[in-house]
Amino acid sequence: MHIMADETIYKRDKKAKEAVSAATGKGTKIRFQDRDIDVKKVIKIGRDPVNDIVIQNDPLVSRKHAIIEKDGDTLYLEDKGSTNGTYVNRNPVSAGKKVKIKSGDTVMIGKTELKVVT
Repeated sequence: MHIMADETIYKRDKKAKEAVSAATGKGTKIRFQDRDIDVKKVIKIGRDPVNDIVIQNDPLVSRKHAIIEKDGDTLYLEDKGSTNGTYVNRNPVSAGKKVKIKSGDTVMIGKTELKVVT
C-alpha cells in the first residue's frame, strides 16, 4: 500500500487499516484454546476475570499469573510472582524476571499450554 505524504488518513478509514497492516506485517499471536489473540502491547494472564487471557478451570493458575509484553518486534514473558510458576519450553521462568519468547515457543501456566505463533 502506498500513501502520499500530503494525504490525510483517518484512523477508522479503510486506508488507515491497510497502512497499519502493511507496516506491522502479520503480527504476533498467542494461541489459547484454539483461538489466536493478537499481542498489541501487554497481555495479562491469570485466573482473575480482569485478565486478557482468563484461565478459570486450572487450579494451578494464580489470579494474576503472568504477562506477555511486546517491545518492538520482541516478546517478553514475565511471571508475576505466581504460586506454581511459569515455564517456557519446559524451563522455569524466575518470578519478576522478563525472558524473551519467540514464535514456536510453548508457555505453560499451570496445566494450560499457550503457543506463540506468527
